[in-house]
Amino acid sequence: DKVRELSERSMSVDSMLELYKRLGPGGDVMPHFDPRRSTTHDVVRQALIPLSCVGDGGTAYCEVAAEARETPSSRQRVVPERMVTHAWDNLFLHLVAAVIADALGANEYERIAGQLADGDFEAVETQMEEEGGMDQRYWICAFCVNQHAGICGGFGDPPPEDTLEYDTWDSKRRDTVTGEPFPSCPCKQPKCFNDSPELCEMNKFDDMMSLLQKESPEFRQLVAVDKKFVLFSRAWCVAELVEASLSCIPQNVQIFSPRQFDIKSADLDLYKKLARLTVAECEASRPEDKEAILARIPDIPEFDAHLQDIIFGRHGLLEKQFDGFGLIDAAVRTARRSAVLLYDVPNKKLPKDLRTPRSTLSPSMP
Repeated sequence: DKVRELSERSMSVDSMLELYKRLGPGGDVMPHFDPRRSTTHDVVRQALIPLSCVGDGGTAYCEVAAEARETPSSRQRVVPERMVTHAWDNLFLHLVAAVIADALGANEYERIAGQLADGDFEAVETQMEEEGGMDQRYWICAFCVNQHAGICGGFGDPPPEDTLEYDTWDSKRRDTVTGEPFPSCPCKQPKCFNDSPELCEMNKFDDMMSLLQKESPEFRQLVAVDKKFVLFSRAWCVAELVEASLSCIPQNVQIFSPRQFDIKSADLDLYKKLARLTVAECEASRPEDKEAILARIPDIPEFDAHLQDIIFGRHGLLEKQFDGFGLIDAAVRTARRSAVLLYDVPNKKLPKDLRTPRSTLSPSMP
């Protein structure tokens, strides 16, 4: 069963930290890695995929990491206690820092990110040893999906040249630091996408979350929020957030710094951006993925309303982070009212993401 197979994969904090230490000029993998510029996508393409090649095919990187650290007494599969929702456009440094901060019981990852960026691994490891979080296990798609059964061999068909779509496609096939195209993996592993739904590993996150919730009493979703809040504009991330909320899966949030939410210094454009979020305008690396996600949503305005509640609601993901939340909530509502006024003309329909939200979603929504 592919869902169970996926649910039995995981990465320990220790293994993530060991991989991170191998990156960059002082390591043996991806020598051009720059902690302050290299994204998770860069690392997947130029570290995780090459390191997980096995024979003519490949496996999920977490399997390689587990085998490298395996002892006769550690061969039993361990169910992960966290599933991480994150954006591949985020810095890889920040993904690792967010996971470590979560294992330490912190709510922000700025300090850990600074230590990792400066190569102060001893300080990080000392904290982890004191708190006992090195063995905490996380399910992270970049590590736990077999990229050789999906994206490793290419970047999808290019859109027509001299278009914005082509520029976006071209930028996503290039390394952030060097600007050079990513190398294509030469493996012969069969690829399984939307046309092979039973074998595809990229379309089962909701089923896997449900299974892990049943099998692990401590299971939670970790939301690793990037500095630019790109996570909230990615279709898969938004779908995972709503699925966890509807399934009553506890959600932990990691932010870079609470200063981002200080009403005295915050840019209210951020809140207007979040207030206008709609899954219909979210992005996905493959158009087929976005189509598949939207096809499973019976009522997009209802979905958007629930998404707003997840972010801004009384028990929302970011509610506890706001300084002066009442003022920010008022700003969000003002943004919505302003948009309503702009569209209050004959025969002009208000965009779905700006309509008055309803309080609950249909319980039958997937």
